[in-house]
Amino acid sequence: MIIFAFALTAVLAYIIGSLNYSIIFSTVFIKNDIRTKGSGNAGSTNMLRNFGLSAAVITLIADFMKTIVATLGAWSVFYRFFPELTQTGVALAGLFCAIGHCFPVFFNFKGGKGVAVGAMTIMMVDFRSFLIVVGLFVLLVAVFKYISLGSCVGAFAFPVSLAFFIDCSKPQDIATLVFSVALAGMVIFLHRQNLVRLFKGAENKVNFKKQ
Repeated sequence: MIIFAFALTAVLAYIIGSLNYSIIFSTVFIKNDIRTKGSGNAGSTNMLRNFGLSAAVITLIADFMKTIVATLGAWSVFYRFFPELTQTGVALAGLFCAIGHCFPVFFNFKGGKGVAVGAMTIMMVDFRSFLIVVGLFVLLVAVFKYISLGSCVGAFAFPVSLAFFIDCSKPQDIATLVFSVALAGMVIFLHRQNLVRLFKGAENKVNFKKQ
């Protein structure tokens, strides 16, 4: 029964995550697939750079909402039937929602980089880690103007901070930590080209005033 619950959570979260709203909004309303513009990334940052702040905010909110749906669904099931596994189930749902967002089955497995979905997953897993991650992200973006830098550092900080807030003597908490490492690793891996450009000094900075 537990295995079935985890499997069902993963599948449903992946399907929900595959609803990549930057692709949906840009294709349906702007008539221009975001994946053909700028960096080719199907995410809110590329929406900001190519279609403006309003498009980026709408995309961001939609990505937050789908993550809430996936993780709250997992929370309601696990809290009722396997309460000791609630946090683990939520972490699994967030991970697979992010996988769906980055590799959406509905859009030829070409999606975003999982930052917005990852951020909301962190909040649903542990708000204390979320505060640390968001604090680092805001600070780095405000100082250096590189969203990719803030995203990667924030992703790395998630499992590191979470390790201080869970009981690593419990198998379910170890599983939660493993899921957090997988999510952070995926986000950082998908930003590998951004990191190369950062080291070369060629990464694009974000300019909110211009937008």
